[in-house]
Amino acid sequence: MNKYLLIFTLLTFSLVASARQHQMIDTLGISPKGQYVALEEYGYKSQQQTYYVTIKVMNVWKKEYVGKAIEVEVPAYQPALLKKAREKAKILAQEELKRFNIKS
Repeated sequence: MNKYLLIFTLLTFSLVASARQHQMIDTLGISPKGQYVALEEYGYKSQQQTYYVTIKVMNVWKKEYVGKAIEVEVPAYQPALLKKAREKAKILAQEELKRFNIKS
């Protein structure tokens, strides 16, 4: 009986945890040879009540992230703040995008 209770509890917590964060992933750009792709992950963290944006560059040929990740997190007072956070993250990522010859 305890085994079933444990399984039920774990399933419940996993469903609750997944409902607390909403995310989207977009492609910002790609290098001319197609080796590098800039990915933008953004969304809402309900537990912290914040919007977040993360920009990473992936080496598609090796299937690994390269360079440094750019992260921006702002309070979720208004939906317009997510747009501003995305714009700020793109500005901060310009150096990384240029380094890998990615045009956004």
